[in-house]
Amino acid sequence: MVGAGMAGASCAGALAAVGWEVEVFDKARAAGGRLSTQRTEPGWATLGTPFISARREPFRSQVRDWVRQGWVVPVRGKVWQGRATVSWGEAQLQNHFRPTIEPSQLVRQLLGAARLHTGLRVASLQPRTIILENGERRGDYDCVICAIPTPQAIPMLDALPLLRERLDEVRYRPIWSFLMRWEGGPAADVIKFDDHLLNLAVRQPFGGPGLWAVYGSHEFTETYLEASAMEASNRAASALMGLLGLAWPVEIEASHLWRHARPHTTVGGFWVSSRESRVALIGDGIAGVGVERAWESGTRLAQALVQAREELLI
Repeated sequence: MVGAGMAGASCAGALAAVGWEVEVFDKARAAGGRLSTQRTEPGWATLGTPFISARREPFRSQVRDWVRQGWVVPVRGKVWQGRATVSWGEAQLQNHFRPTIEPSQLVRQLLGAARLHTGLRVASLQPRTIILENGERRGDYDCVICAIPTPQAIPMLDALPLLRERLDEVRYRPIWSFLMRWEGGPAADVIKFDDHLLNLAVRQPFGGPGLWAVYGSHEFTETYLEASAMEASNRAASALMGLLGLAWPVEIEASHLWRHARPHTTVGGFWVSSRESRVALIGDGIAGVGVERAWESGTRLAQALVQAREELLI
């Protein structure tokens, strides 16, 4: 498995739970993907996916289990929409949940007994084989599954041109996200801006007083796609002060550019694969936007692999 985000973890964990030996490789220092977290002195905050939405079974069942564990809670109340120069109105986020533990721990829990290798970058995929950036070959797998954004997967597929061609039409849009502290503004936990520059601000209750995650719009991010983190942060802070009507400057603590934040076009279905090479691709670039679709992509492929093995053993 390449990638320890939601899609990779759900697939790897489901396979490991029925006795498969599963290895997961991720270039980051820990599991999480877009659910990764950033440590602060008081606790943690997230620059990634702010909420988890659950609209369909069986993912709703998975989220209900997380609710029972106390790991997520529904988003209720204190959601405001608008801007200071016009008006604020109450809004709702239906079927949305926010983590009460570090979101990356949800991903780690899904991995279960799968063996995770972090800090290892995969350079290419070949039939039943993974080639690491250092030249090391890991091969003779029953199958190789790639669970990373498709623009990152495409360069790995030179040895699998037919599979690579199926990804040619997938496009992602980027998002700049920031951690900022300020005083004032509406008494809200979530702010949805009526603005073309900034999209959303979410209070970070475990990151200390006044800490928020602020998400730029696609338009803002594409305008400052190649800008430095300092320039993008200052532009976003300036826009934020105007939208909130703040009298005092915003303190910028961190920023991150998600170049492959949301798929704009997708392949469709839950996975694509090459039976001859035993390589499959999963994730939101295949199945669609959101944590739920990524989870579905991983679990559906795992179910199909388990069923296929059982049928072969009959």
